[in-house]
Amino acid sequence: MPQPLRRQPRQARSRATRAAIFEAAAQILEREGEARFTTNRVAERAGVSVGTLYQYFSSKHAILAALAREENARVRVELARDIAAGTTSPVRLAIRAQIAVLRDRPATRRAALRAIIAEEGPEGIGRETRATGRLLPQTSEKLDAFILTQAVNGVIRAAVLESSSHLIDPRLEDALVRLVEGYRAA
Repeated sequence: MPQPLRRQPRQARSRATRAAIFEAAAQILEREGEARFTTNRVAERAGVSVGTLYQYFSSKHAILAALAREENARVRVELARDIAAGTTSPVRLAIRAQIAVLRDRPATRRAALRAIIAEEGPEGIGRETRATGRLLPQTSEKLDAFILTQAVNGVIRAAVLESSSHLIDPRLEDALVRLVEGYRAA
């Protein structure tokens, strides 16, 4: 189960502090690597005290897990909007959205995925997968939906954890769309 924020940001200043913590975390991961990623460094880079940081997050893993959940939620909002517009197939849009999450910040994406796995285990990954899956056209067979979402997300997750160059190759999206469409056609 995801750890709740210690303090829920209600005012603009609190939301700005949380955003600064997320941005600082990403900057450290991208520029300095995971070895230098500590709560002290994040607080310093964000311009807040360590005590303030701990009012919001219990650990560096909690920062990353919250950042990933927030980014995934943002992507799902965009995905729902794009699906409603109906200009591209929902399957392609969902795959594109999953590939695009934190695309420009690969070290952050990798660390955030590891943090979710460490903090929440498979349940956290499953919760995020199901939330995205609910936006897609549903199949009558739950097993088929499970196989397809796990296949697509498994490939993307492996590419993230392995720092694969395929994540920036547009053919990955095409290949995953073919996988889904081929399975559904069979």
